[in-house]
Amino acid sequence: MRIRIPCIGAMLVCAACLFTEEAAGWVHVARAGENLDELSSRYYGSRDISIAIRAANGFMHPDDGRLLQGERVELPEMIYHEVKDDEEWDQLADRYLGSPKRGRFLAELNGLSPDENPAPGKIVKIPYQLLYVLAPDESLKSIARIFLQGKHSVKWLKEYNFKKKKKWGRGDPLLVPLMNVEFTQKEKKRIEEIRGGGSPSAEDQQVQVDAVAQMTKLRESFAQGKYVLIVATAHRLLGTGKLTVPQQIGVYKYLAFAYVAFGDMAQARETFRHALALQPGMELSPITTSPKILKAFRDAKKGIVSPGGIK
Repeated sequence: MRIRIPCIGAMLVCAACLFTEEAAGWVHVARAGENLDELSSRYYGSRDISIAIRAANGFMHPDDGRLLQGERVELPEMIYHEVKDDEEWDQLADRYLGSPKRGRFLAELNGLSPDENPAPGKIVKIPYQLLYVLAPDESLKSIARIFLQGKHSVKWLKEYNFKKKKKWGRGDPLLVPLMNVEFTQKEKKRIEEIRGGGSPSAEDQQVQVDAVAQMTKLRESFAQGKYVLIVATAHRLLGTGKLTVPQQIGVYKYLAFAYVAFGDMAQARETFRHALALQPGMELSPITTSPKILKAFRDAKKGIVSPGGIK
């Protein structure tokens, strides 16, 4: 598989390899009549997670969240890390959250002091980083209330995103660390039994845990406008040929966004077509998506190609 990387001066890009202890999430194939509230209740024990599922998958479903039969839904899940000797908060944050500067936040999310490194053997919760794009009528206050359950302030959320801008509004990307996306014990047991029926190889497992970390990098890169890094990271991820369908869709989506940023609309349309071939019901919000990206996406919907590589 080959992905054309735009030439920007003599810039060289190296996508660093990141690894996690276990892959996060589970892919659910929707049955007729299912909706997001039902999935949220079933997997998390609460309907409150449906908005996170919607945002994580880039869905634009009707208000009742009805799913198409056969639609693949990736259910976000936080993961756990067992602290090893000499590991520090900054190291863990760099590995999992995209920057060592988030070490303080990772400690606070776990209810611990950032001034003291976690003890070896300690189990640390790693949040799922949700990339959320603000709609015109949304505020950071409402996002903090909905996703952080009032445990952290707007100021905390701004600092987590390393942005000091005074006004936030339509189209602004925001990384939100979710700590409440944990499957119920019943669903964990059921998933473990299914996975136990055919354990993946060590190589496939490593590909998946790497993909989870790199998807975090893609979200981070998009939020920071690092479009060259998005293309490089997408190149490596798609080249494995072992991503889940929702992961492929997510990679193609960010890749298309990057091509629009570079002004390569033809390549953006082609990339969107690959995503649409995997998820024909995929939509982009006309409220939170830029006009240029929407135009490329709508043009792409005029013709669908089979899943495969990008020239």
